[in-house]
Formats: sequence, C-alpha cells, structure tokens
Amino acid sequence: MNMKNTVSFLLIICISIAFSASICFAEKEEIQWQSYDTGMKMIKDQNKKGFLHFYSDWCKYCKIMNNQTFADSKIIKYLNKNFISIRVNTEKQKNIARKYRVRGLPNTWFLAEDTSSLSSQPGFIPPERLLDMLKFLNTDSFKNMKFSAFIENQKKVQKQGKTVSQ
Repeated sequence: MNMKNTVSFLLIICISIAFSASICFAEKEEIQWQSYDTGMKMIKDQNKKGFLHFYSDWCKYCKIMNNQTFADSKIIKYLNKNFISIRVNTEKQKNIARKYRVRGLPNTWFLAEDTSSLSSQPGFIPPERLLDMLKFLNTDSFKNMKFSAFIENQKKVQKQGKTVSQ
C-alpha cells in the first residue's frame, strides 16, 4: 500500500470510530429535574405549572416509576416542554415532605403557576396515565370538566384519527 492509500485508510478508520463513539455516547434525553427551591422559583419566573415528585432510594415503586414512567420518551418530552419538574428525596428533605403531608411513596403533586396545589396522586403512575394527567392539567381542562370526561374526549379524538398534542 502506498502512502496516499495508507493515509486514506487511516482517515476512514478515524471517522468511523468517531461516528461510532458519537452514537454510543449520544446524550439520552432525560427529565430536567430541579431542586425544590430552584424549581419553585422557576415555576413563578417562567409562569409554568409544576410537577413535584416525592421519592426515596429504598422505595420499590419509586424505582419502577423511575425506570418505566420517567424513562418514557413521551413523558420526558411533555414534562420538559410544559412543566417545571421537581424531585424531592423524602429521606434527605423531610421538612418538604412534611409540608406536603407525604405519607406514602411515590407521591406526585401538580402545582399551578403560582406554586399552589392543583392536585396530588399517591402511588405508582404508569406512563400513559401520567401523560393523560399532564395534558388534563396543562390544557386547563380541569377548570371545566372532570378527568373522566377529558379521557372520554381524548378517546373520541383518537378514534377520529386526530391527535391531541398540546
């Protein structure tokens, strides 16, 4: 092999390795979790609703929710676009857990743009259920209908072949 072919061959190998590495190390999209104080300030400053999740490292269903619900690409995108997400470890921030009267885990709160409580949901929430809840709150549908009516409307829209993407 002459020098020109060797250089071309090495260049191709380097580009292939760099491309493979970029695929392997591509940043996985994740929920943009905030600390409690930072998140509460961001809710007000950005005039967005808040998603407040209480968990603990020892909690089995918290781990399942983390691995299933919070790993779901639709949940990640919807939360990052429409909510300020806050995560609180109840073992490390007991005063915040007491403030929200958290008794069991996982426990999820939905906050208005002024940080007041809109609703809370104890226990594990599957991804599809959480997405419905987030849409219900984000679209302010809770102001004029019950959640069950919202779900029925969603089903009708989906049957008609339309998608609700708010």
